[in-house]
Amino acid sequence: MDNNSATTFIDFRVVNISFAVKSDFHGSGQARVRTEFKLRHEYNDRRLQVFMLVTFDDVSAPFSLEVEGAGLFETHAAQPSAALEKLTSGYCAQCIFPYLREVVADITRRAGFPPLHIPQAAFHQALDTQQNAVQPHTLH
Repeated sequence: MDNNSATTFIDFRVVNISFAVKSDFHGSGQARVRTEFKLRHEYNDRRLQVFMLVTFDDVSAPFSLEVEGAGLFETHAAQPSAALEKLTSGYCAQCIFPYLREVVADITRRAGFPPLHIPQAAFHQALDTQQNAVQPHTLH
């Protein structure tokens, strides 16, 4: 049995949001937005809590935004630390990402900007290259 099938996704919560419009922004049209992903986890008695932090803060962007979400998972057997790292950056991160993506799009839309949809490809590329990764994309 692989780690994914031995793990159950239980819940997702937003644990922290910080949003600020930059008063000195005078751009128009498209802006490059740099997206940074960070993962960390806490594991205790077969309960795995995975935290994903998504940060947008670029000089060319009209706002700065930081959203941290936490996914709660239950493992059906004790996990060694190497397996937890792989589980966290693979299956668990993929479960959490769509929720954070929705929160980011909703916050930016409610702030009067076009909804910022984090490209799925940027997320997967960030996880493939390293756990803490920066990916640029365009805000229309």
